[in-house]
Amino acid sequence: MKGARAWPAAIVAVLAVTVVANAFLLYKASDRNGAVVEPNYYRKALAWDSTAALGARSDALGWQLAATIGPLDAAGRGRVTARLTDRAGAALGGARVFVTAIHNLEGDRRLEAELPALGDDYGALLALHHTGLWELRFDVTRGADHFATIARCDAPRPAVRGAR
Repeated sequence: MKGARAWPAAIVAVLAVTVVANAFLLYKASDRNGAVVEPNYYRKALAWDSTAALGARSDALGWQLAATIGPLDAAGRGRVTARLTDRAGAALGGARVFVTAIHNLEGDRRLEAELPALGDDYGALLALHHTGLWELRFDVTRGADHFATIARCDAPRPAVRGAR
């Protein structure tokens, strides 16, 4: 007689698990960052040959770009700094440096800025609002030269005053 009573409970349990799983999937599917699409992805796909050619020209230049993000201030701004060097490691001045910053958590929110020269470096204070991993897409022009690269940087938490 016990086996006869267990079947309805098992069916109810299976149905309950199905309902909970579907509710979880609906919750995850409605996440606004769950399916972030690259803007203008179709146009970029059509222009893949020119993108690959730019990558090859960037490699041929031998330039290197080292990027850092400073700690965020109370307003959520962090200093994005880029050091552009030539093949020999000498700093390159006179370039126009543009950055597109994308946080790993919010792929649909992009910050775009030009980084002015700061001595040997280029940098600006950007309203990042999030610590953690950022993808920084750089587009650099210097005279007739065009250089593009991507850097991934961690935006650290602000230093706590009085901490040792």
